[in-house]
Amino acid sequence: MDNKINPDIFYSERFSRSNKYDPMWIIKNEMGPHPLWLTEFLVQSFDLKPGMCVLDLACGKGATSVFLAREFGVQVYAVDFDEWEGWATADIRWNNAKEHGVDNLVIPIKADACKLPFAEGFFDAIICVDAYMYFGQDEAYLENILKFLRSGGQIGMIVPGYAKEVTGDIPDYIKEFLGDELWTWQTLSWWKNLWEKDGLVSIDTADTLPGGCDLWLRFDEVLLAHGLHHWGDETDIFKMDKGEYIGFIRLAATKK
Repeated sequence: MDNKINPDIFYSERFSRSNKYDPMWIIKNEMGPHPLWLTEFLVQSFDLKPGMCVLDLACGKGATSVFLAREFGVQVYAVDFDEWEGWATADIRWNNAKEHGVDNLVIPIKADACKLPFAEGFFDAIICVDAYMYFGQDEAYLENILKFLRSGGQIGMIVPGYAKEVTGDIPDYIKEFLGDELWTWQTLSWWKNLWEKDGLVSIDTADTLPGGCDLWLRFDEVLLAHGLHHWGDETDIFKMDKGEYIGFIRLAATKK
């Protein structure tokens, strides 16, 4: 991998907080689309204050946890199942926290998203970036995760999904792109209906990331240019789609 990189390669007026971080560090800690862009967009719907206790659920290598701690001064529980053969472990999350001087704010924990080891009402906020679709489609999951959130606390997630309502057959290139993970993608209305179904939360934000497909393409082009892309070259698919189907869904809500 080429360690020489333009420090402004990920610069964006839309993501002023993310601009502060070393692009090579972001690349080394990616596990999908640009984690800080997604996190910054998601938390624009939150009211995070220093000292809050935040669950960063299924956070991988913990780049999102570092971001939350540094930018908002919150206490972050960086939780993942570490089911990545040493690729994303609690040790890696801890080292990232130390590297950025937030080891006093980030607590790395190995735990299953469906078997969390916390007391009821422990968190002020729960955040999940690019992972909720793997376990949160179960109708019972929202009620389960909300046990760990105080009344009036916020929960939010951002996931890849369909940028528009899907009618008829899904295009073949989308099926090829998603492969065995085709089941993980839903529409905005599908997720919103799931969260509203039992009346447990009040929806604060339900929308999509503007230009999400272009942002994903931009990030992947940088990864390919520097020889680090675990999923192969998918840029032709993003160029073909042009945001018609490929996007990111943001959902944020307050526990009643």
